[in-house]
Amino acid sequence: MIQLQRKYRLDSASGDDFDAGHVKSYEEYLALAELPKVDGVANRIVEALVQRVGQHPLSVDDIAGDVRLTRRTLQRRLQEQNANFAQLRDSVRYHYAIKFLIDDHMSVDSVSKALDFSDRTSFTNAFKRWTGLSPSLFRKLFRDYA
Repeated sequence: MIQLQRKYRLDSASGDDFDAGHVKSYEEYLALAELPKVDGVANRIVEALVQRVGQHPLSVDDIAGDVRLTRRTLQRRLQEQNANFAQLRDSVRYHYAIKFLIDDHMSVDSVSKALDFSDRTSFTNAFKRWTGLSPSLFRKLFRDYA
């Protein structure tokens, strides 16, 4: 926690809005970002998303084609499993966002593109929803964990 407080002072000086009381440990973020453990069609969707990350679009239509289902059939089968495409894709994106930012030292723009976000702002908003932190602040706090 001392290291976190020291970094907080650095971030405060730079003008980043940050509340140290809501920050989890790096291990807690990793646990939250684990790939979902699902069965059936949901598992096929996660596997197809993982295969495409960083290389191809992650749209529902593209993934449906990869698993040889129509978009509507994919959505119906996921609904039968109480799952939905957007949640599965977000889980995969969250997992890889942390890996790319910390382990691979990729820029925020590069991560945004690799995870098939429309732009950096969309990625930043999603990352804040997942972690409560901006991607750059997350990297500043946890860059020593790689």
